[in-house]
Amino acid sequence: MNAVIIETIVSILSNLAVTLIAVLGAWLVAQIGKAQELKTINAAVGELTNAAEQTVMELQQTTVDGLKEASADGKLTQEEIAMLGKMLLDGALAKMSDSGIGVLKAANVDINAIVKGAGEALIARIKAGE
Repeated sequence: MNAVIIETIVSILSNLAVTLIAVLGAWLVAQIGKAQELKTINAAVGELTNAAEQTVMELQQTTVDGLKEASADGKLTQEEIAMLGKMLLDGALAKMSDSGIGVLKAANVDINAIVKGAGEALIARIKAGE
């Protein structure tokens, strides 16, 4: 009789152990998936930031300097700043890969805010260096 009880307890414990291992494995796979997703999002944000910075440099060379020279006070108007902001966004998005944009949209990331922030940060560094 004791052998039957022990056998039943061992059977229950082994089933419980298998179930716990399966649950732990599923949890670990989910955690790895989340970490990979974050890594992918960070890579896409990095790509977008680089595209924005490259576009700022291009606009500086091709457009901004000419607009400032054409202005009597050497400063940009609000209209010109708005136009450059649109050109920055359009230029940065044109440089992005479709998969990068897809990742950012799927993650519900504010693409405009990242481009604007990266652009303004670079412009501030440029001005600080002048």
